[in-house]
Amino acid sequence: MKATILNWVAIYLLLSVTMVLPVPTPAGAQLYAYPARGQSPQQEESDKGQCYGWAVQQSGFNPANPQVAAPPPPPSYYPQPQAPQGGLFRGALGGAALGAVGGAIGGDAGKGAAIGAGVGGLFGMMRRHRYMEEEQQMQQQQMQQQQGYMAQEQNALAQGRGNYNRAFSACMTARGYTVN
Repeated sequence: MKATILNWVAIYLLLSVTMVLPVPTPAGAQLYAYPARGQSPQQEESDKGQCYGWAVQQSGFNPANPQVAAPPPPPSYYPQPQAPQGGLFRGALGGAALGAVGGAIGGDAGKGAAIGAGVGGLFGMMRRHRYMEEEQQMQQQQMQQQQGYMAQEQNALAQGRGNYNRAFSACMTARGYTVN
């Protein structure tokens, strides 16, 4: 239980850190503007600043502060169902008691207890093994959900950057620049 909580805390911290880091842009994602009408460097900087603001307003994406949805909620820390404790021994003890009663009825309590202990221990081990498999499947599903969320967020960032680039290019082109 404690190891599971620590694992989720580590995953949450890792995801939180990756949400704060800047998103690397592909080499071809940077836009270049050429002053096709002979605009001065001062005019070019002014136009870039105005187009930057307009593109942020139009696209809803700010490349200086790329953000999309909030980070995923932390995993739930509600108490998990407890694993069957002492599966082998607990099952063996119960089986032995039941087997002794059954054996006493049949005339050999010792033999009945031994058989009951073996069967009870086996069922206890099986129950514990089943619990462990279910716990592992639940952890894998939660990890897949986190990975899916991260992929969606990366796609949203790429889409936001693309929308911003189109808006910025449209503005700069309208102001007499060749944009690539």
